[in-house]
Amino acid sequence: MSNATYLSYFHQRVQSTPDKRALVFLDEAGTELVEQSKTYAELDSEARSIAVAVSEVIEPGDRALLLFAPGPAFVSAFVGALAAGVVAVPAPIPDGKEKGVDRLAGIVADADVRVVLTQSELAPLVTAWAQTVRPDLVILVVDEVVADSDAWIAPTIGEDSIAFLQYTSGSTGDPKGVIVTHANLVANEIEIQAALHTDQDIIMAGWLPQFHDMGLIGMILHPLFLGGTTVFMSPVTFIKRPVRWIQVLDRYRATISVAPNFAFDFVARRVDDDAITDIDLSCVRSVLNGSEPIQAESIDKFLAKLGPRGLRRSAVMPVYGMAEATLFITGTPVDNEPVIFDVDAEAFAGNVLRPPAQGSGAQVRTLVGSGRPITLQVAIVDPDTFGEAEPGAVGEIWVHGASVAAGYWNMPEKSAESFAAEIVGREGEKWLRTGDLGAMVEGNLYVTGRIKDTIIVNGRNLYAHDIERAARTVSPAVAAGVGAAFTVGQPERLVLVHEIRPELLADTAHAEVISLIRDVVRAEFSTPIAEVVLVSKGSVARTTSGKIRRVQMRGLYEAGRITALTEQVSVS
Repeated sequence: MSNATYLSYFHQRVQSTPDKRALVFLDEAGTELVEQSKTYAELDSEARSIAVAVSEVIEPGDRALLLFAPGPAFVSAFVGALAAGVVAVPAPIPDGKEKGVDRLAGIVADADVRVVLTQSELAPLVTAWAQTVRPDLVILVVDEVVADSDAWIAPTIGEDSIAFLQYTSGSTGDPKGVIVTHANLVANEIEIQAALHTDQDIIMAGWLPQFHDMGLIGMILHPLFLGGTTVFMSPVTFIKRPVRWIQVLDRYRATISVAPNFAFDFVARRVDDDAITDIDLSCVRSVLNGSEPIQAESIDKFLAKLGPRGLRRSAVMPVYGMAEATLFITGTPVDNEPVIFDVDAEAFAGNVLRPPAQGSGAQVRTLVGSGRPITLQVAIVDPDTFGEAEPGAVGEIWVHGASVAAGYWNMPEKSAESFAAEIVGREGEKWLRTGDLGAMVEGNLYVTGRIKDTIIVNGRNLYAHDIERAARTVSPAVAAGVGAAFTVGQPERLVLVHEIRPELLADTAHAEVISLIRDVVRAEFSTPIAEVVLVSKGSVARTTSGKIRRVQMRGLYEAGRITALTEQVSVS
């Protein structure tokens, strides 16, 4: 297809299967909401009407903020923005919390948003919020639009036109607007299709936030790109009753789903076996596991729960991706089981992945392979020398290819630094620096952590998420929360702030839990923790996608602004 945009692919699906269901939305009880289920023709008609209304208030290329509750109205507005030639800016609705409101105001200022698209049930909230941010913002309530869809005139857009700005969740700094062009989006959808072997028969079932890259591109836009169907629910529905996700996979005979690693643990812990006795998941071909560092134990627990219900081990598909590459970068080949790699812990601390010597009795770290790319190029680069690392050596993950986004909105210097890096000896190629660390072994990518989350203590390279994982093994009271590990001072001292559920402690005292955490970290990493701070549920700062804000937590700790549940005793 010449000069193909995402919109042109969508319109092809509308023409070929106008009466096929594109979207099915479910309420908290798992009941299908008929008025919120859309055929391709209905979705297209709504999008064209919205496009006509949008075109009356802003010009092509202007930015439109999308603030919606979970549901098809968001999808109509997103496609409507594309159909108007304006740049969609998906974002979470203002939650009243200071940080969320400030972040949203920052997006409005950074993107110079002209209009806000929303729905009637949120209009009073959005209007009140807009008055405090920028009173001249135009609020367009899409379900009250009366514009004639037949009056729609196709905008002059091409492959290089900006489709949307994906604001990153900001786990390591201020959110940045990733510029995703139509060419980027189409290339990544083709990459996903090749990796997952998907076609028009795809039935996607999920619950991810629709404004986040994995929910938007993977859960919603990918099926629409192919002419498939998405069955989805609110993230709140999943959190309240995770069994709903499993029931929907069965009821709609879903073929694909996608979730972050925490969801696999959540299902294993919260779904009662008695509630899924009649479930049959043999229809599911791939459940993508992405977002956070993927844990082998999470996969094992998930399969122990759902394997007896027909979910094959090969259906769990570890993947790696990020907004700066549109979404998908690597994935385990379809019908292949996850690749688990036990590496020598000492070598790992020295930035090398290799198996322990046979019979050595050496400690091991268990890593999960994130698969391989299809057409994208992935290189492991020494972040200091910019030369390619040796096979098995840990370095920064760099990506090159058509899916790599055009840069950060309004940030030319940061864009040049992150999106136009060059590998020594391969000058002339522009690479994306991901900020993630990893290694390639036998063609598989192993993601080990983020550069900014690497902890160096006594010359040993450790990863915050590994320390947090080890701490959660000591007690259900700790496992029920999240933690943030970081270093402070010179010489660097290791600190762990971790949420705890006191009601799950049984007879174990806080001091004993702290002692157990110290012991397991010292035994597993040969490193002492200077201080363990136990805090209440919800105290550890996270992004909208659930990533831990370790930099923010370190700042709060150094400022003495963390409230502990119990008096701590520092290591002597």
